[in-house]
Amino acid sequence: MKKRSRQIPFSDLRLLLARSGNQCAYPDCSHPIFNDENLFIAQLCHIEAVSPLGQRYNPSNSSKETNGYENLLFLCYRHHKETDNISTYSVQRLKKIKADHETSFKEASYKYPNEALNELIKETSSYWLQIENIHADHIVPDLAVPIDINSNIIYLIESIKENLSHLSEVNSVLMDECKFTLFEYVCLVMPNLITKISVALDQIEIKYIEELVLKNPENNELKTKLNQLRASFQETAQFSGFTD
Repeated sequence: MKKRSRQIPFSDLRLLLARSGNQCAYPDCSHPIFNDENLFIAQLCHIEAVSPLGQRYNPSNSSKETNGYENLLFLCYRHHKETDNISTYSVQRLKKIKADHETSFKEASYKYPNEALNELIKETSSYWLQIENIHADHIVPDLAVPIDINSNIIYLIESIKENLSHLSEVNSVLMDECKFTLFEYVCLVMPNLITKISVALDQIEIKYIEELVLKNPENNELKTKLNQLRASFQETAQFSGFTD
């Protein structure tokens, strides 16, 4: 499957926000993108998904096209989830929703907060780039557990399902045999599958908490939890490895 980054040009984000009117693009929805304290309380959405497992994924698109202005719009959480229904919300329909919304606002009608926009881009992107750099310096590169910082929740869930399926197969074998006759299964295969599942679950938890923080930016408990999870995963990125 074709992997793509999520690096969205700042100029496209700025233009997208300026033409948004600081409102969700869904018809008749007035949910703001930034609140009065300049906190980001909406979601930046791709019409044609970044991931092959995402909604309306187009394998012929380049990363530039996928992360370009024409493929992006701001939606509130509710309407982002609703538009995941691809049978109702085709590419054409979402592009019409985007176009109709933007015609209601002149380019300079919303004086977007530059600092807030910068933080929106920097806060999440910088952490995952840091993880990528840490992982590149893994203490035993040949045994490093793969970490794709561009993996989304759907892709990670599918990865867990696949690994759990393998784990189930191993477990079935162990029901009929014992570790003395199947040392490799018990001492190598099983631990390594569990490690891969654990790493994927850690990523899911962090990404999920990130979404919650965006929706509840004043929740200090969530922010504390996110910081703890991120710090722990930095160690995972550098030290977690396969049994060999």
